[in-house]
Amino acid sequence: MYRSTVFILVIYCFCGVHLKQIPSYIQLCKRDQNTIDDCVRHSVEALRPRLAAGLPELDVPGIDPFYIHEIKVTAIESPLNIVGKNVKVTGVGNFTIKSLSVDLDTLNIKLRLRIPKMHLDGAYKLDTNILMGLPIHGDGNLKIDAVKCDADVMLHTEFYDQNGVEYMRFTKMDNNINIKDYTIKIDGLFNGNQALGDVANTILNQNRGEFLKVIKPTMEKTVTELVLEMSNKIVDGIAYDDLFPKP
Repeated sequence: MYRSTVFILVIYCFCGVHLKQIPSYIQLCKRDQNTIDDCVRHSVEALRPRLAAGLPELDVPGIDPFYIHEIKVTAIESPLNIVGKNVKVTGVGNFTIKSLSVDLDTLNIKLRLRIPKMHLDGAYKLDTNILMGLPIHGDGNLKIDAVKCDADVMLHTEFYDQNGVEYMRFTKMDNNINIKDYTIKIDGLFNGNQALGDVANTILNQNRGEFLKVIKPTMEKTVTELVLEMSNKIVDGIAYDDLFPKP
């Protein structure tokens, strides 16, 4: 989910020329393959201090905290059902761009980034017995602290013509999320039985690699949907020549 924020920032750097008045803190990037990668990267990094409050010019909400209304995980191969609601995510504003490249022929964006620390806090409902065969059920509050959250992403683009003007839209996103380590704390398991809840939390943390492997496909799918929706909202109706000024 944290990768959606960085892509919004990348696109924002391209969209400044559409504004009636370009904010002084926006560095525009011309359509030059020799300079576009460094230019966009520097533009995004320069925007980092302003991200928490959001970018109202593009109707983009703040990223720290960042909210996810709902996320559902259902694993066909494993008896797992988990629903998270109103999840508050903090720490994404401290992202680091490890690499970034823009192909001006296809307008595809390739990005590698890291968030050093991330905290998630929200409501959940859980039904599973994937860990050592122990049935775990409950609903309540969920807290996750993750470190070294890495993502490799490719955002795919297509061009289309409307009334003789060329526009662009984002059609697909490939992403691979890797989390070095995390701890999880779930309240409300076994109808609030503290002893059983502590045992279940211990098992969840001891088997967090297995748990992460099961929920990873849903995490990546959720991030993809968020990024495509927000990115297309930003570029909708803006001509390609305005998004990428010629040198």
